[in-house]
Amino acid sequence: MSKKRKMTEEEKMAWENLYNYVKSNIMGYDENQALSSTMVLRLKGLLTNKFIENGNITSTANYSYEVILNTFKFCSPTINKALRTNSWTNEMHRFNYILKIVESNINNVYLRMKNVQKTKEEAKNTTIDTANHIGADYQRKTKEVNNKLLNDLW
Repeated sequence: MSKKRKMTEEEKMAWENLYNYVKSNIMGYDENQALSSTMVLRLKGLLTNKFIENGNITSTANYSYEVILNTFKFCSPTINKALRTNSWTNEMHRFNYILKIVESNINNVYLRMKNVQKTKEEAKNTTIDTANHIGADYQRKTKEVNNKLLNDLW
């Protein structure tokens, strides 16, 4: 059995952002309520594409908390519609329904985020020297001024 690794400070902050978003924005809980331990394990299971976080189940993916949070945000209109139009027997049933919506969109959000990162890297590595065009300066062929036309104007 493998040892659990500790979360970095960045991961802890990302987890807190995800937890608080799901708790307040998705589930509608106030500051006196908390997500159940089963809900927390379900959320953590999304990291590795597991139904629930469990060391005995083989991981099949490696998402970040940021990807999961962005997927919740992306799915928010669909989730809100589902919450308004359906009824559930209990909170866990409601939460599992929400996670099914998220699970079906997580790869799309992951690919979008990956493409954004790739585009940023390409933009960072692009030089703008090729965009500069040094053309010929305009030079007048003659130095004569047509005074007749100017005089006719006055």
